[in-house]
Amino acid sequence: MKRTLPLQPTEAAKPSWLNQLNILGPGLLFAATSVGTSHLVQSTRAGALYGLALLLIVIVANAVKYPAFRFASDYFPATGTTLLEAYRRQGRWVLVAYLLITLSSLLFAVSALALMSAGLIKVVFALTLPTHWMALGLIAATSAVLIIGHYNTLERVTKFLVVIMMVCTLIATATIIPEIDWSSDNIQLLPTQLDIAGLMFVAALIGWMPVPLDASVWQSLWAKAKADNSEHPPTLGQSRFDFNISFVGTLLLAICFMLLGAGLMHDKGIELQSGSAAFSAQLISLYEAVFGSAAGPVIGIAALAIIYSSLLAIMDAFPRALSSLHRRWQNIPEDQDDHILNESDPFYVGTLVAMGAGAALTYQFFMTSLTSLIDMAATIAFITAPLIAYLNHKVITADHVPKACQPGGMMVMYSRFSIAVMIGFACAYLYLRFWLS
Repeated sequence: MKRTLPLQPTEAAKPSWLNQLNILGPGLLFAATSVGTSHLVQSTRAGALYGLALLLIVIVANAVKYPAFRFASDYFPATGTTLLEAYRRQGRWVLVAYLLITLSSLLFAVSALALMSAGLIKVVFALTLPTHWMALGLIAATSAVLIIGHYNTLERVTKFLVVIMMVCTLIATATIIPEIDWSSDNIQLLPTQLDIAGLMFVAALIGWMPVPLDASVWQSLWAKAKADNSEHPPTLGQSRFDFNISFVGTLLLAICFMLLGAGLMHDKGIELQSGSAAFSAQLISLYEAVFGSAAGPVIGIAALAIIYSSLLAIMDAFPRALSSLHRRWQNIPEDQDDHILNESDPFYVGTLVAMGAGAALTYQFFMTSLTSLIDMAATIAFITAPLIAYLNHKVITADHVPKACQPGGMMVMYSRFSIAVMIGFACAYLYLRFWLS
């Protein structure tokens, strides 16, 4: 029986920048899931609706989640096991809590990403098929890609797509900055008038900024997959480099998309569309306003690529998480488990089929508005974030984690403060949403 050994926290020699770039993987998959709806949709909407009034909210939302995501990135190279094994050690109630959080967001997250991807396909290729049917076809095609493909292919494609979209977005943002109102009246802690609908949007923005905290488990599972597919698994230092560069990149892109929405749509009488195809057309128009109409198809394909990479990553993450959760529920320690999940595993395939069926039911019985689907999933993530943050803090400081791999005193204080802030956000939201409304 093969036992996964903890990776060493230090390296004998510093790798070159080329070697550092080669070890990028789980962090960029994290970036791909982040840059999807939370950035292309939510950040752009924030800028279009409120200008720069939510800029500090976006920065704070990222900052308070950093410790929880960092701890998730550190855990596998520190111990050789994933976060779900750490959750098993905490008791079955933790596994039940994570399962409920996962199921509550699974269908809405996949449905929203598929709907956004389908909307972009309709706009880019001028198709007239119903969007929800295209979304279901895309889920089926993505399932086939995952069953046939491998982790290494997923990682390589994601690296390429993230770089393309980042370059395009940075250039567009630099061009539009002069058109933004930088006066003190336009930069506030919160909009001066925020109704219940606005409050719901802020909660959704924070919930999926940069990505729901339950995605921290996915980081751990992808780190394990990378180690299983590598002759030289990344060390703790390399994993942290991978995560940090990806996290900073996602924050930068979130700000860029907000600036694009503020510069090109705010206070210009543009009605923000809620349908996936209509919103996709507006999104492409942002870039056309900067680069010219000839660049529209190119930008549309780039936006489609990054949204599709998010869909691909998230559809891979859910089966991995649920399969591992199933094994941990049977109280099988991960380092003694000889079961190796692959893309042809019946549990993996069955989860993909269930996601497709769930998306069909979502489109049939719930709203088909892209923004409504995203807001629903993001609000769930907003309320459950403090619990995930607390669990990640608890497991990285546990006795079984080598002292050299545990966070220092300042990071521990930062984490505790962040958890308190998230609890405050969640309580304030619940009070305002259900008591005052």
